[in-house]
Amino acid sequence: MYMKITKLKTVNEFEEEDEVNYREQPSGPVYSHNPYHSTKFPLLVLDVRRERCEPYNEGFRVLHWHDEVQFVYIKKGAVHFKIWEEECDLSAGSCMFLNSGVLHRITEKEDCHYHSFLIPPKMLGFFSGSAMEEKQVERIIKNPAVTYLPLSPGNNGAEKALKKLKELDVLYFEKKEDDFREYELSLSIAALWLETVHILMEKDHLPHIRKKDHDRICALLAFVHENYQNPLSLEDIAAAGNVSKTECLRCFRKYTGYSPYQYLLRYRLQAGEALLKSSDKTVTDIACQLQFPSPSAFIASFRRFYGMTPAAYRKRQVSEKL
Repeated sequence: MYMKITKLKTVNEFEEEDEVNYREQPSGPVYSHNPYHSTKFPLLVLDVRRERCEPYNEGFRVLHWHDEVQFVYIKKGAVHFKIWEEECDLSAGSCMFLNSGVLHRITEKEDCHYHSFLIPPKMLGFFSGSAMEEKQVERIIKNPAVTYLPLSPGNNGAEKALKKLKELDVLYFEKKEDDFREYELSLSIAALWLETVHILMEKDHLPHIRKKDHDRICALLAFVHENYQNPLSLEDIAAAGNVSKTECLRCFRKYTGYSPYQYLLRYRLQAGEALLKSSDKTVTDIACQLQFPSPSAFIASFRRFYGMTPAAYRKRQVSEKL
């Protein structure tokens, strides 16, 4: 039984939503998942070179955020960072620390090679409820003043952290398989984190205070991500951020480049893509689950975004695995 989606057409711009060419527009921000989150060793490391990311991650080269803290170690060339409304470049030998929940995009400014270490906060506190979790981990990841920290050679405060990062990088990519690998990596991660905490907790090194807008858009996006399988209206989304409909529209446009309806539609299509790859659900069932008014509406939107029907997309995924 289909429940028609409550459309968000409360202002004129929403009347043109169905005419948007989604494939030609830049990707909106996405929540980047860690495929190892529920495993016994949830460290995620991305090796990026020549515009390829191994293993592939949905946050690659698009505006995104994640629950993990991130250390981006630049091995070659230069990398461009967009972090909230700020932008900066770092070159080989440098590192960018990005805090949990920070909206950002990483792109290659020139031919480059970098490694991204995405570390779940639970790996930094040793165990739930520990003094380390309370005094250092939560104090950093829940602090709205701590968004990012560039670490560059020649900066006396950064040298120790960079040394620990290089040690972690060598240890990880040695690919040495033995019974102590996870233990050695955990100790190396803890050493890197400790040096970073020392820098972050020095008042003079704290990054800019996060603006109220940032907290608002985080709340708005989190609501969409948690409730995209339910009927949603503009009023529902705005209420999640305790803002007016006009302010909700402004925040979405400013930080994502899309209206709330456009963003919700894109997010549902991304969820549909994941279901096509990971489940045996029919296109009709997926359309229903994602609150499309009909299977044909889902197929039409999917075709605009991915350039093919859901059935063709699934068939291609199967053939690529053979």
